[in-house]
Amino acid sequence: MPSKLTQGTHVYFLDETGGAPAIVQVMKATAFNPGGDPAGELDDTSLESDEMEYIAGMRNPGNATLGIRPDPEQASHMAMWDLSRMDPSPSVKWAVGWSDGTVKPRFGQQVGSVSVGAGGTGYTAGTTTVTFAAPADADGITATGTPTIVGGVVTDIVITNPGSGYATAPDVTIADSGTGVGATATATLGDYGLVLPDTRTWFTMGGYISDFPFDFQTNALVEAQISIRRTGGATWQKKVTP
Repeated sequence: MPSKLTQGTHVYFLDETGGAPAIVQVMKATAFNPGGDPAGELDDTSLESDEMEYIAGMRNPGNATLGIRPDPEQASHMAMWDLSRMDPSPSVKWAVGWSDGTVKPRFGQQVGSVSVGAGGTGYTAGTTTVTFAAPADADGITATGTPTIVGGVVTDIVITNPGSGYATAPDVTIADSGTGVGATATATLGDYGLVLPDTRTWFTMGGYISDFPFDFQTNALVEAQISIRRTGGATWQKKVTP
């Protein structure tokens, strides 16, 4: 199997600063380097040790760089410039679509919270399940949760996966294969997130634009190396379907 080409790679971000969220494709991109997120080192050396000993600590996301040929006629360039000048510059979600596909990412909401309307009676932890309706977006992820039960009554729903791709709040079903009856719950949507079709490989990360410097040289095109300070983790999602 041949190696992946860089030609055909696309960079996108989710812009939530306007009246409605929008997926923006970065045009005239020339390079993208997401940087690393090395694990910190924690000194675990004791007096009995013959050599220094370390264990891995939390990861520390670094800086990503995005090379473009800036053009004020490109809406994506002006959007990134505006993001860089905000005080503070907001963290946005970034997605890099690999050259093994052409589909664009989409966006939808996650489940933000669940409120219990009626706790019901007779529930037990071992036999009670919580089910969320699937999102309308076929590439979205169905949310999951677990019930908290006290004295046979459902008192809370803990979200274990907020899901993705929801346009409306999903129905929540509380079922018990035992004797529990009467519990109800209502979901409320939360943050927007990316929806990544599995017909393409994706790299995603979060980060804010920390710098947008222009580079003017003799007999050359205007260049810019945008710095993105990463926040949180990153994901690498393999293409599943041809």
